[in-house]
Amino acid sequence: MLWVIATITTAPGHDKDVLNALLDIAPTVRQEAGCQLYQPSQDHPEGPTAYAPPRRDTVTVIEAWDSRQALDDHMATPHMTRFSEATSEWVTHAEIRLIDPVGA
Repeated sequence: MLWVIATITTAPGHDKDVLNALLDIAPTVRQEAGCQLYQPSQDHPEGPTAYAPPRRDTVTVIEAWDSRQALDDHMATPHMTRFSEATSEWVTHAEIRLIDPVGA
């Protein structure tokens, strides 16, 4: 199993646009071979926590894939290409972090 934390920083005020685009493709992604979890998310809005304040203009996608190959296949799908093209003017930075679960 491979987990992915994708943190997407958007141009000011475009976080909802990116989030909605992700929510539109989520049902298709969840049907892909090897997808165990695909959840577009945002920081909880109830102010600062002991750890960090909520981030503005940020969308996080929590994912779990059976393998690196399944993730690579996902990234090459037509719907991910369309998502990237449709949101290119709104996304200012994306950090894709691959995580190996330990002890699971």
